Amino acid sequence: MAMLQQGVPNALRCAVWTTNVVWGSDPDMAKTEVDEYGTLKKVRIYEHGWKICLQSCFPDESDERDAHIPEFGLGSVHMVNLLLKDLGAAIPESGAKALKRVLFAAHHSLGIDYCPMLPNMAAVFLTAMDESYVYATIRKMLENSSHFIALSKVEYLAWCKSFGDLMKRIYPETHYVLEHIGLLKPSALDPIFKRFFVTLLRLDHVKRLMDLFTLEGKETLFRFGTGLLCLYHANLSSRAELNVSDTTSWWKGLRNFCHSRRFKFDVFLEKQVYGFVAGRFRNRSIFPRKQFFHRLIERNEEWAEENRDCHESLSYEEEATLGFVESEDLTVTLARHAAERTALASWLPASLTSAKLETIYSSSVHGRTIERYYHHCSKARQTVTLFEILGRDAVIGMYATQTWRKNKEGYGNAECFLFRFRPNPACFKWTQTESESESESESNFGSETIELAELTSSVHLPAERADRKSKQRLFADQVMVSGDDFISMGIGKDGASGLRINEDLTRGSTSPAMGFGHESLLGDDSQDSVFDIGLVEVYRFVREVDGKPVDRL
Repeated sequence: MAMLQQGVPNALRCAVWTTNVVWGSDPDMAKTEVDEYGTLKKVRIYEHGWKICLQSCFPDESDERDAHIPEFGLGSVHMVNLLLKDLGAAIPESGAKALKRVLFAAHHSLGIDYCPMLPNMAAVFLTAMDESYVYATIRKMLENSSHFIALSKVEYLAWCKSFGDLMKRIYPETHYVLEHIGLLKPSALDPIFKRFFVTLLRLDHVKRLMDLFTLEGKETLFRFGTGLLCLYHANLSSRAELNVSDTTSWWKGLRNFCHSRRFKFDVFLEKQVYGFVAGRFRNRSIFPRKQFFHRLIERNEEWAEENRDCHESLSYEEEATLGFVESEDLTVTLARHAAERTALASWLPASLTSAKLETIYSSSVHGRTIERYYHHCSKARQTVTLFEILGRDAVIGMYATQTWRKNKEGYGNAECFLFRFRPNPACFKWTQTESESESESESNFGSETIELAELTSSVHLPAERADRKSKQRLFADQVMVSGDDFISMGIGKDGASGLRINEDLTRGSTSPAMGFGHESLLGDDSQDSVFDIGLVEVYRFVREVDGKPVDRL
């Protein structure tokens, strides 16, 4: 354990993680026998077993292509974030395929249905291990699953309850703050018990955590979690200007702290996680003894069984992944990644989440003019347009609720939204704010004005309130503006647009738009809001059942 606390060289992690899990799952096994699992003697055995497993899971090549990545209760949004950003960058395509095979095998061959932490653990394993070793390691974990992972919602709920009890016992002042902001609820502890700290720590620190977890099991999560929250709380106490009052702000601030120079991982590990406090007769460990820890979880499992129906937050509805229509003439290029289409499905209206995307315009096929853009967009009312940003490795887009056409007076409605596919998928939907209401009341939208008499005659509201409500509706119904030389979505306070594209679809610009609340549509800190555009693609929605357009015009 002392050696693991110092960190394992990455070249040795495959052997160390494997032997740790073997020893952790069977502490009575002879050390010489345990060590064999980390030598080359086991390579051929692991590879042969993995080959048989793959043949069972994917008898045909098409089976692997059509298979979906199991989520094990993690949730689609978390899974998308894992694939695209939470490990520091998007997982390469080869790595995503490897993760898919391992998780599918864990579900199909090992029978795991619920284990929210498994996708994140497998992704971390794959940074230092081959697929065959990852599969063998997960299989070995199941021999003593209660030592490593929660395989049911009851176990997961018991872990969350025990975490709160430990916080109250070890760090009562921090417990009081966390309970006040609701961070000790099961739904708020995802970064620890579902995400394996990948959303909080740097990847090299997550690997250090894995060094210890593979031997010590779930106790490591409780040690790290309670200690890290206490450390961050102490950091906040010394900075009165930071007033954290909700769980989202807390986790965001904690992540920033863990990625800053102020966070000394080795000092934290030695002093806080495995440290001792001075007692009257002898020093004692900060963390309770193993006997107390295990009894606490066993007691809370009974509580979890009785209260599982009271925690609906543990139930996740599987989110759909938008399919796409394959065509020899028009291929889907910018929306080819399933994880990004899953994110898009979560942003769209529910009526479209079961539809497929069909390409109706591509700048590489139909020509790069705004006239051709309007012509092909006339085939559908609801469309998604994607823009490839040159020199930035970014893809952004917009969802339109009405057919794109020449109309400088404004059209569309509040269901339109801007979004970013890469880097770090994000959606920016229109939301009315009080400050924007005041600024809108001073703006004139185009050449139109609204007479107060007309408002009060048709709506039974006080004059001032009716004026504000109508202008808000007018703003929400003018998010799309287009003409002979541009298309745009979102109205800026200074006359700019949330996203504006020129007449030949080669240049674009972005700026904060009222109601959309986006700081950087491009996903970087650059102050340059003008960019060059590569490929442009427009998709309409077709029904999966018969392939007919959802809104045929």
